[in-house]
Amino acid sequence: MDKFDKISKFIGNTPLLKLDVKYNENIVNVYAKCEWYNFSGSVKDRAAISMIKNIGVHSGDEIVEVTSGNMGISLASIGALLGIKVTIFMPKTMSEERKKLIKLYGANLILCDNFDDCFESAKKYAQKTGAKYVKQFENINNRLAQENIGKEILKEITPDAFVSGVGTGGTLSGAGGYLKKYGVHIIAIDPASSSLLTLGYSKGEHKIQGLSDGLIPALYDKELVEKIIPITDEDAIAMAQKLNKMGIPCGISGGANFLGCVLSGYKNVATVFADDNKKYLSTDLSTPVTTPLIDKISISLPN
Repeated sequence: MDKFDKISKFIGNTPLLKLDVKYNENIVNVYAKCEWYNFSGSVKDRAAISMIKNIGVHSGDEIVEVTSGNMGISLASIGALLGIKVTIFMPKTMSEERKKLIKLYGANLILCDNFDDCFESAKKYAQKTGAKYVKQFENINNRLAQENIGKEILKEITPDAFVSGVGTGGTLSGAGGYLKKYGVHIIAIDPASSSLLTLGYSKGEHKIQGLSDGLIPALYDKELVEKIIPITDEDAIAMAQKLNKMGIPCGISGGANFLGCVLSGYKNVATVFADDNKKYLSTDLSTPVTTPLIDKISISLPN
């Protein structure tokens, strides 16, 4: 068994958590994949192991990537095990926990003012050093790896709809593309402060880290998407806080995805909790937030 196979044993087949939700007299059954059970604690491990394996690198080689955090952590942790050097370019506005974890795994972290600077700097770095540029926003192995989420969901339930935010587009196009073959409706989450998917360009910054990273990625398949639901920063944070108070340790994007399920208009809805709460302790997730919308939502574990 090679090292890739050994690591792969700790990635995927994550638990599917069912939660019963009541909103405006409607009952919604939400099924969420708990992706913090993966090797480094996020959904990105699925794509990271696949992209590293297919990019053609060996111990002592170097890879470079742009990330809002989770992919950087995944690449750094897996790279450390495989003896691969990892250089990460990330906007300086991302959470402190992300920065510390990437460096803790031994990766070289370079902070930039914004995503545009990250992409330009990573490209120049790869050209100068010969490092392999992973390019998660367009790497087909990202989407192919995330198809497994759809396959795993279908082993337990065929939902009416699947809801996902869009960072690289890998999860929505991979899992969503697979599920749509079985009649599942696909819904995308759009941070309202940015409205990138709705407008085609970003109108401003937002606080739902991991979604809408300043560009519509090549992996995003808009033909799959039947509905786009805008979610405000405050509602996403308040939703995540409500879930955390139930003992469910999801991050802010998980709150946004979960709220999208509640607002989807469907009865049985699947989604992804991309990571847990530990990378958001220095963010607004730790500051109490309440909103009228979230106050109307009640959640319970099924009997």
